[in-house]
Amino acid sequence: MNAVNPLTLVPALLALQFAVFGWRIAREVSLGDEGRRTWLLASDLLNFVSMLAVVIFCVVSPLRTLTFTVLSRAIIGAAYVLICFTPLMIACHYRLFSREGRAIYSRVGRDYPRLTGQEALLVCVAVLSAACAAYLIAST
Repeated sequence: MNAVNPLTLVPALLALQFAVFGWRIAREVSLGDEGRRTWLLASDLLNFVSMLAVVIFCVVSPLRTLTFTVLSRAIIGAAYVLICFTPLMIACHYRLFSREGRAIYSRVGRDYPRLTGQEALLVCVAVLSAACAAYLIAST
């Protein structure tokens, strides 16, 4: 069986991360142009931190040391898990899995929250899944 070269996974991952982050920033800019309040979602922050880790440990460090370390492999694995959870976290932010949707906030006269309950739960699941993936990759 041929082993996967982790270096071949880095460009696709970074492309996904940049595309998702760029799309989210474009959305927030358009909301700001309408005079609405803007912020980065929890999934945006996770994606940004993950992107930084991938650049540092999967691009810069291997270029400096000429070695793709166990830590680099664990980071890329965790980053792929997080990017897979991103659409679900965004859906939870917009309460797409709830019968009431975001209308629940307008009924009680509140503003939209930065973090919904559904989103917080899925962020925890995503982070735990990414940590498990990193641990499994590092322990092999």
